[in-house]
Amino acid sequence: MAPPQGWLYLIYSCLFWSVHGIVPDPQNVRISSINFDSILQWDPPNLQEENLTYTVQYQDIYSYQFSDLCSRIACTECNITKLPKLGDHIIRVRTESEKEKSKWVNISFEPLRDTTIGPPDVYVKSTSGVLYVEVTDPPITNIRDYSSLSIKGIYGSSMTYKMLIWKKDYDEQVRDENIMHNSIILSDLDPGTTYCLKVQVLIREMNKKGEWSNVFCHRTNDSGVNPVQLTVILLSVLVLLPFGCLLILHLYRRVKNAFLPSYSLPQHFKEFLNKPFYSSQFLASQLNGEDHSYDKITIISEEKL
Repeated sequence: MAPPQGWLYLIYSCLFWSVHGIVPDPQNVRISSINFDSILQWDPPNLQEENLTYTVQYQDIYSYQFSDLCSRIACTECNITKLPKLGDHIIRVRTESEKEKSKWVNISFEPLRDTTIGPPDVYVKSTSGVLYVEVTDPPITNIRDYSSLSIKGIYGSSMTYKMLIWKKDYDEQVRDENIMHNSIILSDLDPGTTYCLKVQVLIREMNKKGEWSNVFCHRTNDSGVNPVQLTVILLSVLVLLPFGCLLILHLYRRVKNAFLPSYSLPQHFKEFLNKPFYSSQFLASQLNGEDHSYDKITIISEEKL
């Protein structure tokens, strides 16, 4: 009966190491990265050898020189979060004993492309026929560049949110929304209906999608006034109010001119009124005792002639 393949590899490694004095390479080298919290992991070589350690290095993208990330560690993982988020990095790891070292095992890592974006936090509030949804960026716990404290601060305007909405107990999708900002009001929904939704981060330029959030289900109530409709009504009133005032003023002037026409006195009446009968000369003559006699004037209209 032939020995299993794993035992063959173990026997071969032991013989190769004992003959050539070379330590076997780390196995199954991989990177786990969520929200830029990145860990390099690997499996130990199939050897029953004690006192094995590991060294991890990365290559600088500008100088092309390798620098240590973890040096002579006994565990089989190394935190590589401090790597710059920009650029495609070459990372390598090797096994070491007291006198011998294995070959380097290389792996490439581009944080912007390779990190997994976790689910965002979602807050939902329901009103009459409306769902108010607020989304918070996935948190970043370990960062090197403190000028970027959020996922959106790293990806910029390329990042949006994708939201799926459906009625509870129905498979039919109601809406598919792309949210540019951190909040949105979902109007035109049926009152008294339970809607469910979930949200994920979407990086458009990279066609990169984050993990879906939990499913949130809320029932829209059927009482009160729709705040969106109320806002539209108030804005319409504010816009139309000046035009209404001008129209009312115009109608008032038209009615006033029709029922209360204005008359203009003849010019000689105006001149007479500007010189009142009790002028200063008349008063002076009265004080001096002068007697003024006046003839009686009778005015006959043309209609009596």
